[in-house]
Amino acid sequence: MSIKISQAAARQRLDDAFELAASEESVPEIWLDFAVQTFQMSAKTYAPALGTVLLARATDARIDPLSIKAEYGSNTYSLRTLCHEVLVPAARQLGFSIRNTGREPLNNQPFFRYDHMTEIDRVRDKPSFERFMSGIARIGELDQSQAMAAFAAFLRVAITTAQQLRNYSVDSSDLTLQEVVRIVELFLAEGVDRPRRTQALVAAAFDITHSDVRARRLNDPSRDYPGDIQAFDNEQPILAAEVRAKPVPATEVEAFVAACQRASIDRAFMIVLWPGHRPLPVSELREATLGNGVLLTIIECTEDLLIDVFGWADAVLASALKTFAAAVLRRLKEIEATEQTLRRWVELTGGNLTS
Repeated sequence: MSIKISQAAARQRLDDAFELAASEESVPEIWLDFAVQTFQMSAKTYAPALGTVLLARATDARIDPLSIKAEYGSNTYSLRTLCHEVLVPAARQLGFSIRNTGREPLNNQPFFRYDHMTEIDRVRDKPSFERFMSGIARIGELDQSQAMAAFAAFLRVAITTAQQLRNYSVDSSDLTLQEVVRIVELFLAEGVDRPRRTQALVAAAFDITHSDVRARRLNDPSRDYPGDIQAFDNEQPILAAEVRAKPVPATEVEAFVAACQRASIDRAFMIVLWPGHRPLPVSELREATLGNGVLLTIIECTEDLLIDVFGWADAVLASALKTFAAAVLRRLKEIEATEQTLRRWVELTGGNLTS
């Protein structure tokens, strides 16, 4: 028989565990270590999964810690419901990190497809996943009090992680346009976390020229509008940008423009920042798409993007450069870039990580 966990009871347990985590009281080292390992996994979804399992066990010690869906069998519960309805809003309100900023961090693999963690048979990093599963299985040995202490250990790591991210800052007061171009090109050329780096840089560039810019998270299954980035005016999208860190054929540009036309967006940007990309037939594509009532802009070079943005900025150049550097850091956090990527941007811009 499945278990329905009271969300009110779970939130009270979370608040109690958070108070313990934020205090100077000791928490179990074994669960501190496991939480740290989980926060360091390449896939961010494991952190909210671990937090939710510990919260569930601390609320009701009968639950099967390997549950994903309530309908699976005896003592199972809905992992995603408890995460989305209790853990996620609490993370926002209390200011701790679960390595994800979206409303549904478990709405992806491996927790989206399966009914129970024992069914998961397709993962990218099998050794890390096996370590994670070993830890989750141990949660089944904890009574309610022990699970509460383990959850407090998780939250202590989550609090520390959030504090570290908040302490990143950039110092761009002396940057010139030439230096910004060089920094951005180097940042992308390193090849680390490139899709997120590229999208954050482009979103930050649009922040210079538009007041309401929204970027979707990578691999977000819900897409209300075409493109990775949109600019809005009075809640209406006025442009859409597709950002690619890989080669793009002309057919994909045409498909993107057609999607913009269907969404009544009359300005489309295709931005391709990839060294192996073959230049697109810009004039031909633009002429073809104008017939669809869509103004197409194609940018295939980092320097061109930045020169255009800063050329059209409605602020003095020094101020625009400073705004851009800070916006990149904010967008990297928003898009859930790795800590390595955040640190690297801070280093390149002469910023600081205060302790």
